[in-house]
Amino acid sequence: MRWPIAPVGKVFQPNGAKVLRFFSLKTVSQLGNTITSMSDPFKTLSLPKRPCLSEEEIGTAYRKLAGELHPDQAGGDANRFKELGEAAAILRDQARRLRSLAGVDAGSIPPPEAADLFPKVATLLQKADSLFARYAAATNSLSTAVLAAPLKKLASDLESLLGIVHGWHASLDERLRALEATWPTHNPKEVAELADSFAYATRWESQLGERKLSLECLN
Repeated sequence: MRWPIAPVGKVFQPNGAKVLRFFSLKTVSQLGNTITSMSDPFKTLSLPKRPCLSEEEIGTAYRKLAGELHPDQAGGDANRFKELGEAAAILRDQARRLRSLAGVDAGSIPPPEAADLFPKVATLLQKADSLFARYAAATNSLSTAVLAAPLKKLASDLESLLGIVHGWHASLDERLRALEATWPTHNPKEVAELADSFAYATRWESQLGERKLSLECLN
């Protein structure tokens, strides 16, 4: 069974003009993609192969090599310069970095924690999109006023669920630090599950946060 990460939805701006973003059905294997075709993004950026890499480490390594390989520089290499950008993007993404590190693909179903949150997130995203559509279609002040209470409840629900997802993401960060402490000893299955969890947490934070922003624009 292929699990959708989120339902199709639209975010509406208060003037009724579509759309901040469209969301299509995605499986976790599409979320951050499977293992990149790049052989080794760590080697490409001359960085150590480990679970935790800071933005400063990645940025410093990228800038150093980019200065040497930029096509406008003497001896530059457009293809290798492009690979640098791809490698940096992979290593900045916790899920993709873990998959590349452990040599695992994305799973076809959500990990247990994501499976528990999935129906809550999907339902709230659908509810938000429905209310935004009704607001955009409102033709007078009365029809807009009728939506005041549901929108207020939506704001509370978004805040609550975002807090839960943020808390889950924080627990994933703790697991990542624990993995770092014992690396290179690791269980590939656990690394794959952690990577998938990061993919879901990051996407849901983005989707719920955008709905929250759209709601704030209505006020």
